[in-house]
Amino acid sequence: MFKRRLDQFKHENVGMFDLASIGITLALAIVIGYFGGKWIGGKLGNAYIGSIIGFAIGVAAGFLEMFRSVARWNRQMERHEKQKRDAAQQEQENKGE
Repeated sequence: MFKRRLDQFKHENVGMFDLASIGITLALAIVIGYFGGKWIGGKLGNAYIGSIIGFAIGVAAGFLEMFRSVARWNRQMERHEKQKRDAAQQEQENKGE
């Protein structure tokens, strides 16, 4: 019984935890992109240009992951609403019999 409730809790809150991690993911992507670009740019002879390019790539990666997280959350919410509608419809059909 406890294991079943724990599994239910995991499935219900996956979207919430996914959305809560957006800020951290966005910040880490930007920082990693900036310093990675600066390092690569330093190896190639221009750390300033590398840091700008790395920052831009980090911003793009962070926002892409943010949009993916929101899309996953929306799909999960739609699935949950469909299950609720199906259960209510099933209950109505059972009452009608």
